[in-house]
Amino acid sequence: MISSYLKIALRSLWNKKAFASINILGLAIGLATCMLILLFVQHELSYDRFNKHADRIFRVTLHGRIGGNDINIAGASAPAGPAFMRDYPGVEAYTRLNTNGTFLVKKEEKRFLEERVIFADSNFFNFFSIPLLKGDANSVLREPQTVVLTQSTALKYFGKEDPIGKSLSMGNIGLFRVTGVCEDVPSNSHFHYDFFGSMKSIKLGEKWLSSGAHTYVLLRNGYPVEKLEAQMPQLVRKYIGPEIQEFLGMSYDEYLRKGDRFGFGLQPLTDIHLTSNLENELEGNSNIKYIYIFTAIAAFILLIACINFMNLSTAGSAGRAKEVGVRKVMGSVRQQLMAQFLIESILVTLFALLTAFGLVVLLLPGFNDLAGKQFDLQSILNVRMIAYALAGCLVVGLLAGSYPAFFLSAFRPVAVLKGSIQAGIKSGWLRNTLVTVQFVVSIAMIIGTMVVYQQLRFIQNKNVGFDKEQVLILHDTHLLGDKAKTFKETLGNLSAVSSVTLAGYIPAGASNSGTDGFLPESADNSITPYRFTTYQVDEDYLKTLGIGLVAGRNFSKTFGGDSASVLINEAAVKQFGWKNPIGKRLRTIGNGTPESKKFYTVVGVTKDFHFRSMHERIAPLVMFYGGDQYQMALRIKTNDIPGLLKTLEKSWKATSDNPFSYSFLNERFNKMYESEQRVGKLFGIFAGLAVVIACLGLFGLAAFTTIQRTKEIGVRKVLGASVLSIVSLLSKDFIKLVGIAIVIASPLAWYGMNQWLSDFAYKVSIEWWVFLLAGVIAVGVALLTVSFQSIKAALVNPVKSLRSE
Repeated sequence: MISSYLKIALRSLWNKKAFASINILGLAIGLATCMLILLFVQHELSYDRFNKHADRIFRVTLHGRIGGNDINIAGASAPAGPAFMRDYPGVEAYTRLNTNGTFLVKKEEKRFLEERVIFADSNFFNFFSIPLLKGDANSVLREPQTVVLTQSTALKYFGKEDPIGKSLSMGNIGLFRVTGVCEDVPSNSHFHYDFFGSMKSIKLGEKWLSSGAHTYVLLRNGYPVEKLEAQMPQLVRKYIGPEIQEFLGMSYDEYLRKGDRFGFGLQPLTDIHLTSNLENELEGNSNIKYIYIFTAIAAFILLIACINFMNLSTAGSAGRAKEVGVRKVMGSVRQQLMAQFLIESILVTLFALLTAFGLVVLLLPGFNDLAGKQFDLQSILNVRMIAYALAGCLVVGLLAGSYPAFFLSAFRPVAVLKGSIQAGIKSGWLRNTLVTVQFVVSIAMIIGTMVVYQQLRFIQNKNVGFDKEQVLILHDTHLLGDKAKTFKETLGNLSAVSSVTLAGYIPAGASNSGTDGFLPESADNSITPYRFTTYQVDEDYLKTLGIGLVAGRNFSKTFGGDSASVLINEAAVKQFGWKNPIGKRLRTIGNGTPESKKFYTVVGVTKDFHFRSMHERIAPLVMFYGGDQYQMALRIKTNDIPGLLKTLEKSWKATSDNPFSYSFLNERFNKMYESEQRVGKLFGIFAGLAVVIACLGLFGLAAFTTIQRTKEIGVRKVLGASVLSIVSLLSKDFIKLVGIAIVIASPLAWYGMNQWLSDFAYKVSIEWWVFLLAGVIAVGVALLTVSFQSIKAALVNPVKSLRSE
């Protein structure tokens, strides 16, 4: 019996090859897109879940409000971990991580600048599930000056040689003995490091109000995190209260009465990658909103594809009404007809699934480039994914085949054979609804794509307060030591270079900036210090980066007292409430002792500039003269970039034997918005796919409708109807549906994109013309799709349409 059903199903599909091809292709594109998106979403949701006790690990975060400034830091004071362990029996263990910037790592003639270096407590490899290939987890980081390398890093430095017991020179900290080799950190981890040095090799701050470390706690099995969180205020009062009294000269209760606050939070390990965007994150995290967006896109594209499939299946089945009548007269029972239609539907979905897997194999490399991932065929062609796909196809096949199976099989043979059963676009309210839903989704995605690209263009074109074009950055110039200033003068004399600066921080780069508390000189203890961002610059910083002054003067070598001077930005002026800031003095809070407090004179005010991402408001900034100068920026005036780079590298090698490394400021700026750019590209591609799938269905439906109305068209042509009037007749019903879709999609898209834009402190407003343009595109595409069939039908000779009459 089953073989008979399959033969009939294959014969039916072969007789309607074009119709079946459209159906299979539309569903295959939808399934392939859905698979790729779900692969991405599944990977994003898997972050840090490889850890054995992931559900019991929490990161300690620091939150508060000081002097009107909110602080939200992905770290805690260095003493926090031991205190948690000591004071709370619910804490089973703690471990800490601390980053110390870039290191020059040397082994004989091999020299590399390594950014992925971190220092960890001795229990790190017992705490996190990163397997050791060599060494004992209990002892590899127990002693100072020891380091564990990842497998790829050990190969990089030692080749096939056993690295255990060998030494590496790490910056100015000295020689480190290799005590272990671990597997490379999984891609779905919120941190990725190649060197894990012993925490005992560096010095951590002992004060609770000093900079600390990334601290993680492991709760005992069954211990509720809410119970520990409820005890945080007592911990703050016990340990931080006395330091507030020491530093600020006020009691903790007085501090709270001023509206300031200080406290710790406990962040689940598995939430860090998608929900955390705090200061001092170990790496740039993703955003849970993108997971919602892409999950919705996958669902909507699959929905559009399924609607297509159901629409075309129901439309095609209406033409088989006489077949149903004849088979019933010949003795077929309803259950047999139902089985036949359902098997045909499931067979089509299986063909679509096979096609979808083929598309995924072809598209996977390009998708990896777009998504920034490294998925392979095993990620798709595994038992779980295939099982899910088969289950999904079974459901889709049953739903799509339900109309002919349950509706047509119930017709009385006499009614069917008399021609009483009619089907078409006017009587198919279900198909009208489904087509409308398809275009609601497609139009909403078109609007979303345009808004995303508007925001990206806004970021690119907005005046960021500095000139990011034609600026070359040389990295890690602090490695030059005393030679840095001489090297700067050498480069400043090049004809291709207009100015050079040495600085602790360059906008849009890795942060070597700090934070400090400041008060106006005359302020008493009734004022809480303001928390400002700080970094060091030289006298050429403003000129090289094109940052304007609005008041006062720049730093200068001719002023010997500039070591006690500062430049501040407009945001800092507003924070202090000064009308005329030049000559005003401010002081740091130091460590609470009178001798630790330092006084600085404001000599200039710079225009506000975006030294951080546009996701954040421009923060108050204080710039000091001199100090640590980690990077060098050159404003260049040549088109011969390769030639300039060769000259720079030659000069660098003549000055230092350290590796030469550079980047361009505009490229670094663009990289800050890499995730948004990916979203924009993916949004555009998926919106295009949604429109293509919707049009495939519309094309098939229009073809079916014109076949149903062939004789009507012939009669109208005989009676004098023009080609234009016939095209208009066949198209207007579809265009009405698209118009309804525009009305429904516009407010939905407006709400969704406003939610996405809320992550940006500086953003575009959604203009009315975006909705108009999306509507015009949708109507144009729909009209083009339907008109192809309509014109073809209108040009047919009426003699051919009416000859059977």
